[in-house]
Amino acid sequence: MHQELNMNIKNENRLYFLDGMRGIAIIMVILYHAFSRWPEHYPYGEQFMNFPLFAYGSLGVELFFLISGFVILMTLEKCTGFADFMLRRWLRLFPAMLVCSLFVYITAGIFYERPMGIPAFHDIFPGLTFIEPKLYEEVFSSPWGGLEGAFWSLYVEVKFYIIFAFLYFFMGSRIAIFGLIGLCLVNYIVMQEDLHIAYLNIMREIVFWLSAKYFGWFAAGAIFYKYYQSKNRAVLLFAILIGLLSAFAENPYFGIRVCGSLIVLFFAVSIISSKINFYLSGRIFTFTGFISYPLYLLHENITVSLIIKLKRISPAIPAIMLPVIPISAVVLFSSIVAYYIEPLTKKIIKPGYQSFRELSCR
Repeated sequence: MHQELNMNIKNENRLYFLDGMRGIAIIMVILYHAFSRWPEHYPYGEQFMNFPLFAYGSLGVELFFLISGFVILMTLEKCTGFADFMLRRWLRLFPAMLVCSLFVYITAGIFYERPMGIPAFHDIFPGLTFIEPKLYEEVFSSPWGGLEGAFWSLYVEVKFYIIFAFLYFFMGSRIAIFGLIGLCLVNYIVMQEDLHIAYLNIMREIVFWLSAKYFGWFAAGAIFYKYYQSKNRAVLLFAILIGLLSAFAENPYFGIRVCGSLIVLFFAVSIISSKINFYLSGRIFTFTGFISYPLYLLHENITVSLIIKLKRISPAIPAIMLPVIPISAVVLFSSIVAYYIEPLTKKIIKPGYQSFRELSCR
């Protein structure tokens, strides 16, 4: 039985239980956006927004951050340098972002009930460059939006990639991990309202633009990877500790802290337990995890718009069932993107990417 579990957990160097965790993370985020995030737009208003599964579903993003910390350290070990790593990440993220951004922009008029409104053409660029809209606003001194609110976590991810990879290649993995923890700690300290120290506002600006308050999640994920390699229980306890501190430091609300802590413990148990690994490696979770990136990019505004349209067409559908068809439709299209359109896009841009990579990584 143990051999069977291991065969399902790991095949051709892919950790399928991580796909399963991605599946759970995206399900949490979708439920949050479908039932809790936009009560002023839902046909059912605030009816479901305080139900815990929906209200705290946004913490699926923090689960993504834990997974990312784990996976990125594993990826860095396979890269030859900073440029090699960043180019690999770009090739991983850009094709789906390009496809999904064009689709969202072109169809915005069809899904005109979008909570974020109809985007302007320049709203495409923050997603395509993985640079948050507020930086564009600072540079151009004019309002900039984004295609999807969910893109915010991609901007945070890219900052993490740059800082963590730089520290990793120039100072080593241990300094890189503690560097993330240090930045998160500095953010927590300088954001205290009653603090009075020199250059406080400058420090607050720095950690704000770095999105440092999320770095503890990435650090915890990286330490979990260290445990996965070494099976050292002290490393596991340290990973759990950093994860729990991140859950408490990021948000002052008790419910979010508790749910964030449960996510950390779930992540820890998932790595320790072969049985949980096995269940997470099941087809439903791994399928959802496999399509999670385009699904994350596409789902928010389109799902809410489709819910509104469906209620208009079929008023008799029970409120709790209204999101089922819209979510299914977005899952179907995201599957097409993940299995067919994204690989084709990647194939088209890969020759140019390879040429640039050869020049950059010399």
